Amino acid sequence: MSEQHYIFGYGSLISSSSRRITGIAGDSLAVRVHGLERTWVSWKGTKMRAVAARVMPNALCNGVLFEVPESELENFDERETYYVRTQLSHDQIAYLPGYAALALNSKVWVYLYDHDKHGLQNAPIVQSYLDVILLGCHEISPHFAQEFIQHTFNWENWHDDRHQPVYPRAQLHTQAIELDQLLAQQVPQAFLQRRLAP
Repeated sequence: MSEQHYIFGYGSLISSSSRRITGIAGDSLAVRVHGLERTWVSWKGTKMRAVAARVMPNALCNGVLFEVPESELENFDERETYYVRTQLSHDQIAYLPGYAALALNSKVWVYLYDHDKHGLQNAPIVQSYLDVILLGCHEISPHFAQEFIQHTFNWENWHDDRHQPVYPRAQLHTQAIELDQLLAQQVPQAFLQRRLAP
C-alpha cells in the first residue's frame, strides 16, 4: 500500500473549492494543531498579506487535514511559494468531535513561513482573500470561523477589495453581510479601521 500524505490547511486551503483549484485533494478533517501560531504576513511578490504559521510553544491553530496523492504535492508546493513544507508530528494534532484520527504511519505536512526574513512590511490584508478562508471555515461551522479569527494575529492595515479583488483565487459569494458581522464582533477595532481599497 502506498504511503498516505495529508496537508494541514490553515488559511485559504481550508476552503474545499480553493484547494481543488490547485490539485487533487480529499475531504477534510477539522483539527487544532498545538505549537503553531498563525499571523498575517506580507506575501512576497504581491500587494497583499497572507496568513502564515510558525512554530510557537503553547500556541494553537485550527484548520483542516486533507489527503493529497504524493504526485500532487509538487502542485501544492508551487502554490505555497516562499513557504517551506514541513512534517507535522501526530501528537500535535487534536481532532474535533466527529472526526476520526489518521493512521499514525501517514505523513502530515504543513507550510511554514520564514517570518524573520519576510516580515510584515506595508502590504494590506485584502478582504477577497479573507473571505475565501472564512467561507472555508463555514464549511465546518460558524464557530470554526470564529476560532480562526481569534487565533490569528496582526489584524491591521486591512482593505475591502470585494469590488475589485486583488486575490487571484477570489470567490464570488453572497455572504458578505454575514462575514462582516462576524468580523465586526470578533475584531471590532481592526474592522472599524478597514478601508475601501483604491
